[in-house]
This record gives sequence, structure tokens and C-alpha cells, in this order.
Amino acid sequence: MVAGVLSEPPRHRGPTWLRLTRRVPTYVWTFLALVAGLAAGGFFPSALAPVADATSTLIAWVVAVVPLLILAALSPAIATLVRRGLAGRFAGAVVLWYVFTSTVAGLIALVAAAIFRIPLTTGDRGVWTEAAVMLRSLGEGGASWPLLAILAGVLLGLFGARNDPTYRVLKRVADAIEGMGHRLAYVMLPLILAFGVTLGVRFGARLGLSHYLTMTAYTAGLVLVWWAFYTFVLVRRVGRRPVGPVLSGYYVPTAVFAAGTCSSLATLPVNLANAKKVGVRDEVADFVLPFGAVVNLDASALAYVAYGPFVVSYVFGLELSWMMLLAAWPAVVLFTIAAPGLPAGMGTALWSATLFASILGLEGQAQGEFIASWIALSGGLPDMLRTATNTTGDGYTAIIFDGRFDEFFASDRG
Repeated sequence: MVAGVLSEPPRHRGPTWLRLTRRVPTYVWTFLALVAGLAAGGFFPSALAPVADATSTLIAWVVAVVPLLILAALSPAIATLVRRGLAGRFAGAVVLWYVFTSTVAGLIALVAAAIFRIPLTTGDRGVWTEAAVMLRSLGEGGASWPLLAILAGVLLGLFGARNDPTYRVLKRVADAIEGMGHRLAYVMLPLILAFGVTLGVRFGARLGLSHYLTMTAYTAGLVLVWWAFYTFVLVRRVGRRPVGPVLSGYYVPTAVFAAGTCSSLATLPVNLANAKKVGVRDEVADFVLPFGAVVNLDASALAYVAYGPFVVSYVFGLELSWMMLLAAWPAVVLFTIAAPGLPAGMGTALWSATLFASILGLEGQAQGEFIASWIALSGGLPDMLRTATNTTGDGYTAIIFDGRFDEFFASDRG
């Protein structure tokens, strides 16, 4: 029998070039597609202008289904949050912690927006006039549907948390979204190429690349501030852990792996192993890390609020006011807390770009160009930085709660 097994011919696994291609990480293909599209659009703007126009038209169709995507992603997550968050003091505290960190991250983004010197209101409007105009535009324009979808998602999720048949349906929806997420990065490559073409046609190859590198540096600065706050304030002070061993034993190997995969879920096994290696107990790590891989996108909350003034003011030269930014902040933070991330810009990037485009009153081709440019600029290297920060934030949370473990359960035992 052994000889028979050994004598079986090896299974055909395809050509060598195909097997080598599959070993290349997804983010590499995404980055190459973006750069190739940017170069092509920059050097051949006239010939590829129809591609840019078609991309803008496609974006308009995608924007039309964004409310359905939000509802489908948000309601299962809210239902799961409620069910797990009410399971005990420890679980409830973890939920509140992730809400706290995402909210603070959004607040830091607002502070970072000060470097763009955006006005309090647009034009000569007063604060109340600006607020009234924004409310009216949100009620009449495209932003009302995404905002209503968030509200509907929260309500449906709360209902599903208490109704088992509804929850089972929502769970199947969540599983379908997760399954789609694993395949979407490769399916999206042609669209990422088209985003790059749009960026190149709109700004030229040199300026488009300059904007992308500036966005990468801007993202690096944002996540560096968040990392320093999390490491030296939360981990050291709140978690009472020495920083050196945490950085060498946990942060560096986990962050490098997360940046390479651009996926919190793909990094989860490594994240669990490294967290336990620095002393996090199993009962803490086994709940906090899987839960955070789905729920915690605090670096994304930081980035997508901060990207608003960068893309609107710096890249497109449009006028964004503090009133607009303050209106976008809670919506972006809520979505990053509850909605699962999807690769290739089809998650928070698409939603936040749609929100800002609607607040600005952009329509038609202008809206499509704005959203395509936003997604292109935030992909690749910035995505690697955000994912590494999101993922290590989960481990940092486990380290902090491990230090407070006895305090959470002392009253339960007493």
C-alpha cells in the first residue's frame, strides 16, 4: 500500500509561472496595477480619457448600491456586537474599549486636519446657516441614503440580536461578505488599474505619483502618532507593561506580517501566537483578537477622517469646512467600528469617499473622478500601514486587558 502511494504521479498544479504568480502577495499586484494605470493615464491622457470617463460612470453605478452594501455589512456586525457585548463584564468592556479607541482616533484626525487651515464655514455663511445648508443637502442629495442605511443597519442589527431567525439570516449575510472579501482583491485588480488610469489622466503621471507618495507619507505620519499614543500611553500606563519586550516580541513581527497580507483576518493566527508569546493569557487573547480582527478599525477611522481635507483641499483644491468635517466624523467612526473591512477599497474607502463627495455636492463625472481618485490614493502602501496598525491595535488591546484581567473578574468571584 505504501509503495502504491509512493508510486502515484504528482498532481498537476499548473505551470511554474502560474504557481509563482499565486505566491505573490495580493497587495503587490494591487500596487503594480495602480502604478501601471497611473503611468499609462499620465503619458497617454488623450487615448485613455474614455477609460477614465467609463470608470467615473461605473463609480456612479457603484455609488447607487452603496446603501445596500452598508446595510448588508453593518446589520450583522451590530447584531454580533450586541450579542457578544452583553455576554459579561469583560466582553462588554472590550466592546467599549474599541468604541473608545476608534472615537479617539477620529478625534486625532480632526486635530491633524488643522494643518490644512480649512475654514469654519464655506464662503460667507455663518455657523447656523452652514449647518442648515448641510442638513438640507444631506436630505436632498446622495449622502442621505448612506446615512439612512447606517441608521437602518443599527436598528436591524439590534432587532436581529434579539430575534434568532433574523440573526441567522444576518449571519449568513456576514459569512457571504467575508467570503466575497477573500476573492474581491483579485477581482478588483482591473478596476484598480482603471482607478490608476483615472488618476493619471486627471493629474498627469508626475503629479499623480506625487499625490500618491504624499498620501503615503501623510498616512505614515498619522499611524505613527497613533502608534506612539497606543504604545507609550495606553500599553505602558494603562496596561502597565514595559514597552521594550512588547515591541520586540509582539509588535515588530506582527506588524510586518500584517503589512504583507493587508488583512487582519489573515494575520490572526500570527497575532494570537505573538500575543501569547509576550504573556497574554489564552482566555484573553482568544476573545479579544478574533473580535478585534472584525470590529477594530481604529487606524482606518483615523485615516479616513483625516483623508477628507487632504483629498478635498490639497488634491482637488475644493473648499471643505470644519462643519462638513465634524458632520462626517461620527459617521465614519461608526462605520469603521461595526462594518467589516473589504479589500481593494470596497469597504470604508468607498463609503467615506461617497460621503465626502455628497457633502461637497459633487455629481456625475466629477463625483466619479473624486471617488476613484480617493480609492486609488488610499490603496497599496497606505493600506499596508493602516492594516498593520489596526492589527497590532488588537494585540495591544489584549495586552492591556491581560494586565487588568483580575480586576474585571474580582467582583464576579467575590
